[in-house]
Amino acid sequence: MIATTPFGASAQIADTAISHAAPPEFSLVAGGPFFRLLCRVHLADESLGHLARRVVVITLITWMPLLVLATLEGDAWHGVRVPFLLDASLHLRLLLAVPLLLAAEPVVHDWMHALTTRFVERGIVDTSTRAQLEAAVRAAHRLRDSVYPEAIIVIAVLAIGAPYNWHRIAVLHDSTWYWTMQGGAGRGTVAGWWAGLISLPLFQFVLLRWYVRLFIWAQFLWRVSRLPLRLAPTQPDRAGGLGFIGTATEGFWVLLMAHGALGAAVMAHGMLFGGVTLLQYRLEIVALCALTLLWVVAPLLTFAPMLVQTRRAGGAAYGELSQRYAFDFEQKWMTGVPTEDSLGSADIQSLADLRNGYEVVSSMRLIPIGRGTIFRLMLCPLLPIAPLALATVPIDRLLGRVLAALF
Repeated sequence: MIATTPFGASAQIADTAISHAAPPEFSLVAGGPFFRLLCRVHLADESLGHLARRVVVITLITWMPLLVLATLEGDAWHGVRVPFLLDASLHLRLLLAVPLLLAAEPVVHDWMHALTTRFVERGIVDTSTRAQLEAAVRAAHRLRDSVYPEAIIVIAVLAIGAPYNWHRIAVLHDSTWYWTMQGGAGRGTVAGWWAGLISLPLFQFVLLRWYVRLFIWAQFLWRVSRLPLRLAPTQPDRAGGLGFIGTATEGFWVLLMAHGALGAAVMAHGMLFGGVTLLQYRLEIVALCALTLLWVVAPLLTFAPMLVQTRRAGGAAYGELSQRYAFDFEQKWMTGVPTEDSLGSADIQSLADLRNGYEVVSSMRLIPIGRGTIFRLMLCPLLPIAPLALATVPIDRLLGRVLAALF
């Protein structure tokens, strides 16, 4: 005799197997044609290792040939108004911003790879919703791995970026390491051609890939915010249990530093060759911090309607519970004669606990990220700009002020 299993029982077994299976890891960076190319040439692996190799190889491609060519052409240290070694704008882009953009990849991967697991472990996504969460992860990974975004970036960089760079150079009417003036006519140097066709396009490609990833991040959060998540209004993170998303967002700190390096590149060039002071860039500095912070924090606004609804429902529920408990407490303790047992009664502590729970509910955030995290992220773009202050305040005067403050 063959034993038969009811259809409903088999479906239940399948759901149980799905609930115990490990959820897929989420990664914004471990994918795409360029990533697969780096893995094939052993400059990366599945966990974004070999960062030092990537930085060295890309530096050898983008910066080192410029140094060699500018030296051979006699424009490395003198001979032109802007020699190669004094072009701080270029060095900050290729020697600081590009390594930071590359270093941001393993950092973001480490901070976000367990994101899906957090939803499942904390019960925010149950068995009925888990398939939708995994579908959102797969959709994000499909866009990340697609050849089209990076192909569009390459076309844009070569068809728009390179001609624009050369047009900007051609109207300088000044002698630099990449554009020399002879007899009233200008011509591009060999180092300039390398920078325009290889170094700067590669830098722009690495930068624009991050904007695609930020778009994927925003799309993923939007999909997740549309799921019926189970949020707890009294969660101590004051985000219904979604505080780990804000923690994952903090992984963008290296990316924000890279954008600070790009801002420092523009400011350093203006200070060295344009006679501009750092204080004249104060509006640009504020705008840089605001925009970079907006790029990583704005996607969290998709959770605002859900958190507002959770706070409202939690406030009503805990307000009703607190009111009932307060009536019972007054009826028991305020209408009778207190005894010695009342001094150690758990009723008083429960009343305090209810008040603390209600305060947590009423102070829920509109987005799942804390003020401390926002403040730390806001400081990141300022770190590469801070050394430029030494060009405004001489080092001896700065040290004198510090010693006077200490002693």
